[in-house]
Amino acid sequence: MSRYMYVKKINNKPPKIKLNARKRTRVAKKRFNYGAMFLIFVGGFFVIIAISPIINYYIDQNIFHQYQTKIVNADPNASYFSQIIQAENFQKNNTYTGYFHISIPTINLNNVPVKSEVDGFNTNAYEKILVNSLAQMKGTALPGQVGNVYIYGHSAPQWFADLYPSSFLGIFTNILQLKIGDKIFAKFKGENYTYEVFQTQVVSPNDISVLQYPPGKRYLTLMTCIPPGIGTQRFIVKAKLIS
Repeated sequence: MSRYMYVKKINNKPPKIKLNARKRTRVAKKRFNYGAMFLIFVGGFFVIIAISPIINYYIDQNIFHQYQTKIVNADPNASYFSQIIQAENFQKNNTYTGYFHISIPTINLNNVPVKSEVDGFNTNAYEKILVNSLAQMKGTALPGQVGNVYIYGHSAPQWFADLYPSSFLGIFTNILQLKIGDKIFAKFKGENYTYEVFQTQVVSPNDISVLQYPPGKRYLTLMTCIPPGIGTQRFIVKAKLIS
């Protein structure tokens, strides 16, 4: 009796379904399609993240008018940096090649090093500098001097700047948030200088008018690429010395 019951149990198992080659292929295709759909979804998600700075920039620019935009159509054949160096109005004979520091409390930048007299002709030279500091354009003024202290640094997508706020690969991303009246503090050779923002601009990459200043005035200019991490244009912050 026990043997009969045991055999009967075995016989109650559902029969195994054997798939022929064609059916197995069909099942495999269905599984592959689900995997492909998942990969497409993940890929699309990362593409949206990658282009989000461009989307945000154009929304701010064209809908909310966040920036005081001034697009200057400079000579496309002109050399941007060569004109900066050759322009007599803002050419300086600085011998100081060390560092000074700037702080911008509004965007939580504190005592950030700036390498002075960085050669704008040499891409390899200034790219190496921008990994560990900001750069002051060779031939422009130093803090406190008559002229225009021209400082530039990298921007990056906002998510990167938020995740790595101390990284120089995106150190200037948040200067896009600066407004008229915000303060920029510079410390040079033990002296402290306070500059006040009076204008922000978006300009073409070869526009050199941003380095001009009224005779006898002391200006400071910040520059980074915009949209952040893309860099088809330049975002400019102009400030003047107030103390």
